[in-house]
Amino acid sequence: MIILLAGVVILASINALESKEKKKNSVIMSFGFSRATCLKLNIIEWLVTAFITAIGAILGTYIAGQLIYQSQFSLNYNPNFIWLALTLLMILSLTTALGVWASRSSLKSSIRQLISNT
Repeated sequence: MIILLAGVVILASINALESKEKKKNSVIMSFGFSRATCLKLNIIEWLVTAFITAIGAILGTYIAGQLIYQSQFSLNYNPNFIWLALTLLMILSLTTALGVWASRSSLKSSIRQLISNT
C-alpha cells in the first residue's frame, strides 16, 4: 500500500510541475544540448531524489529496529546489510524508472514552445 501511495505522489508531483519541467528542458536545449542530454539530466535528477528518500527510509527503519530490539528484547539489532543494499538499489531503480517514464512528455518540448509560453 505504501509503494502504491508513493507512486501516486510521484505521478501527482510530475503532473503538477510538468509545465516548469518543459521550460527547463527547453532552456537546456536552447543552449545546444540534445534531447539525450536532457534525458540524462532527468535520470540524474530522479536518482538524486530517489537516493535521498531511500537513505531516509533505510535509516529510519534501522533506527526504529534498533530501538524496538533494545527496548522490547534487550538485543542488538543487526540487519543484513546485503538486503539493505538490495533494497536501496530497488528503490533507486523503481523510483527513477517511474519518474522518467512519467516525465517523458516534458522531454518533447521545443524552444518555440518556450518562447510562445513566456
